[in-house]
Amino acid sequence: MPRAGRRVLAALAAVCAALVFPPKAGAHPLAGGPGMPGRAALRWSDWTWDPAIVLGLGLTVLGYLWVARRFPPRRPQWVWFWTGVLALAAALLSPLDAGADLLFTLHMAQHMLLLLVAPPLLALALPPALIGWLYRQPRLGRLLHSIWSPAASLILFNGVLLFWHVPFAYDATLRSGWVHAVEHVSFVAVGMIFWGVIVSPAPRLVRASLGLRLGLVVAADLVNFLLGFGLAFAGRPLYGHYTGVARLWGLTPLEDLHLGGALMWVMGQMMYAVPALILLNVLLRRDGAGASAGPGVPRPISRAGSPSRPAAAHRRP
Repeated sequence: MPRAGRRVLAALAAVCAALVFPPKAGAHPLAGGPGMPGRAALRWSDWTWDPAIVLGLGLTVLGYLWVARRFPPRRPQWVWFWTGVLALAAALLSPLDAGADLLFTLHMAQHMLLLLVAPPLLALALPPALIGWLYRQPRLGRLLHSIWSPAASLILFNGVLLFWHVPFAYDATLRSGWVHAVEHVSFVAVGMIFWGVIVSPAPRLVRASLGLRLGLVVAADLVNFLLGFGLAFAGRPLYGHYTGVARLWGLTPLEDLHLGGALMWVMGQMMYAVPALILLNVLLRRDGAGASAGPGVPRPISRAGSPSRPAAAHRRP
């Protein structure tokens, strides 16, 4: 696998370079502008390059390459995987992560990437043979059967989303790096579970028909809509952390909260619309294919067990 070999070397080189030669700019050195006390500046060069995150992304790449040797993925799945890794890197290493400590709006954009972009792409990248092998393992298969199901995935996905936006939990993530890391890991984990049900190539394993999957997407969209709507029209700042940090882009804490809620509301609606429209299109095409195949009305069965002929067929002219 020459291409895979080059990818491994490139991933290792990127990890080593980031760990040994981290750039000077990052999330924490954001500085206030001259003569502008209480304000902050965000630059395109403010990449964090946190060694733990870089190492985690590198191990994710190496892990997928190892899995691909045992359970070869289809060619499009390589595209899904690398796009998902890029989405994770954009969420966790780019200036978006640097600004998330100062602006609620940027933090919501980061959460959208970790919940609605990276997990479905990574779920699409899972080789079907790997999924079948996991389900055949006695203990792991029972665990997957219980959580990788319509009701459990919907409850976990929306429960984690709502919990981390409760003020005490949200502020705790910004006070503690470990709590923040747990939040991000939980977003990706429950996202993989939920979107794994939505994009699963084996409906019988996840016990979800196309219509049920469409219903799950609509239900999750509704929860996201209600949360974003509530934040966009809140009467006061809900998260104490943003009332005590330097302001970015001149937004007040309440304006920032409203903008972040609107971003979650509008951006979430757009992202949920993509899988919903795809599922609806597949359902309509199946219905159309069934209708074009013919009347499809079964012939009545006689008491003798064979299809009965119309009465006219027995009459002589």
